[in-house]
Amino acid sequence: MARWSRISSILLVAVILAVLLLPGTATAHYAVEPATEEYTDGWHGFEAITFWDLPSRVMIIYFLLMVLPGISYVGEHIYILSLLLPLGFRRVLRHNVLDDDFRHDLYQQITIHPGASTRELRELTGASRGRLRYHLNMLIREGKVAAVDYRSHFRHFARNQRYTTLEKRTLASLRDETPGAILAHLFRSPGATQSDIADDLGLAAPTVSLHMQQFEAEGIVAVDREERPFRYRLSAGVREVLNEHQALSRPASRQHPGLESYIDAWGREVPHE
Repeated sequence: MARWSRISSILLVAVILAVLLLPGTATAHYAVEPATEEYTDGWHGFEAITFWDLPSRVMIIYFLLMVLPGISYVGEHIYILSLLLPLGFRRVLRHNVLDDDFRHDLYQQITIHPGASTRELRELTGASRGRLRYHLNMLIREGKVAAVDYRSHFRHFARNQRYTTLEKRTLASLRDETPGAILAHLFRSPGATQSDIADDLGLAAPTVSLHMQQFEAEGIVAVDREERPFRYRLSAGVREVLNEHQALSRPASRQHPGLESYIDAWGREVPHE
């Protein structure tokens, strides 16, 4: 016994010396480097999500953290938990993600307004940034909504409606102020020059030139280079897209003159040149 007592004493002293001499994780120094990338979708400075926006399971956890410390006996803990079990909590999955009223309304708005940005969805639903982001992420996670990064902004499309890449770019451009106005001008006046567009819309020539270069690269606009100045027309694919989607709903605000101008021409089919 005396031998084991000496061994235990030696081990205890060794452990104490190791704790004192070796730097522990609590006292070790480390550096945290800031992230170098940022989201480019405009979702910055989110508002806090309210308690009632949390999943039911999280609400129950908060409730238990407040109530259980005041209960003295383990048996009472078990009794409280047994009362909560029949409530039937379930995980949010693809088949029940639309059971929530707000998510269902949000999904309907995205279906009606294909290519809507985050800002437009806020206007349509009246939700705060934090609440909108929370439910959007859930719809995206469960495969109900696709978020497409187009020109540094996320556009949203319902996955039950299949859109080609050209359709997504066209519908998203129509919902932007300047690109939408340019496309609406070409819709009404095919064969316009950059000067015509700049003069009629009150835009700077470099701005029009930049957008036309992007439209041409994306296959949205076709350029007639046989004469100068160059003349621009909607591409054949875009004319088909516009003829197919003439039942687009009106934008949420007057910040979308391109879509507004296009919708005002309902009943007028884009000519197949």
